[in-house]
Amino acid sequence: MNLDTLITKTITGAAPCIVGLDVSSRELPSVFLKNDETEADAVRAYNRAVIDAVCDKVSGIAVNMSVLLPYGVDVVSDAIAYAKEKGLYTIADAKCIGEPTASRAEAEFYFDKLDADCITVSAYYGASGLAPFFEKSAESGKGVFVLSHTASGSPQDVQELMAGLRPVYRAICEKINIWGEKRIGSMGYSDIGIMIGGIPNSTLREMRRTYKKSLFLITGYDGEKTTAHDINGAFDMRGLGGLVYVTRTITLPGDEGDFCENVKLAAENVCRDLRLCF
Repeated sequence: MNLDTLITKTITGAAPCIVGLDVSSRELPSVFLKNDETEADAVRAYNRAVIDAVCDKVSGIAVNMSVLLPYGVDVVSDAIAYAKEKGLYTIADAKCIGEPTASRAEAEFYFDKLDADCITVSAYYGASGLAPFFEKSAESGKGVFVLSHTASGSPQDVQELMAGLRPVYRAICEKINIWGEKRIGSMGYSDIGIMIGGIPNSTLREMRRTYKKSLFLITGYDGEKTTAHDINGAFDMRGLGGLVYVTRTITLPGDEGDFCENVKLAAENVCRDLRLCF
């Protein structure tokens, strides 16, 4: 699925929500903890249950590679393949650093072997390190989200440093905008997008006006401290231009009652919150 198809999917009813699979075996709900199963089997079953519960409500899934890859490539590829069977857009959330000697092999692994529709990368090795990801995605009609700002860890150490008259993360956004300007799809957005979180809504609104052709993958939504009204500035007047990356608000809804029903209800609540903004 390419980004044009994904955007069309949101227009025709799916919420602009990407559900993140990032739960390790130690955190699995009790229903998935069976003595006769390996950790990999339990994680695989959990991922499939989440996908089944959300597939008719959201736009896609993202597989957190640092959490799931230790259980084996088969667990990751199963989640991606199963999500694609269910008609979902798939993101390999790898945050590849773009180290020049490794990036070509990484691009082939994520796009060819895993067949992900999109991957996430970090910009700090610059254009030469990211070039293989851009080239491979262009060959296969797939997408790349470049991380520019996150609320995780201590982002102010680097992201908020000043680069001339603007912070480093905005300098990265400017680069992403340039890298993606020749790859605008029929829906008006580039298949090289910006991954961003921890930004005030007023800044998101200004960024949407500035980076008109860049699709935003927005992290940090939890439905409580950060709701749809705190990030709706990332969307254009049509309600397009943003995808909201939601993890445990949906995927770990509690251990009481039926797990799949709880996930469905949590997904419905998030989707309703997103739709009420537009």
